[in-house]
Amino acid sequence: DALPICLDWKTSLQELTAEYSLGVPTYAITESGPDHAKSFEAQVVLGDKHYGHGTGSNKKEAEQMAAASAYAELQAEHEVAEQQA
Repeated sequence: DALPICLDWKTSLQELTAEYSLGVPTYAITESGPDHAKSFEAQVVLGDKHYGHGTGSNKKEAEQMAAASAYAELQAEHEVAEQQA
């Protein structure tokens, strides 16, 4: 399944985690590089698990990329769990 086109992955991810009763996602951010050329990396944190990974030239961009990646991971995990049920 292809991911739907989405302009706000953070909101979509929050809706998905609510649907699956996983709690509210938070974001772990790391930054690197000199002040004039910073790079940000983000991962979605749900409970004690990390999902997705995103990079960007600002925190918002990195969080959106991480949210899109986490959305795909969680959706795939949920589909596998449903097939095994």
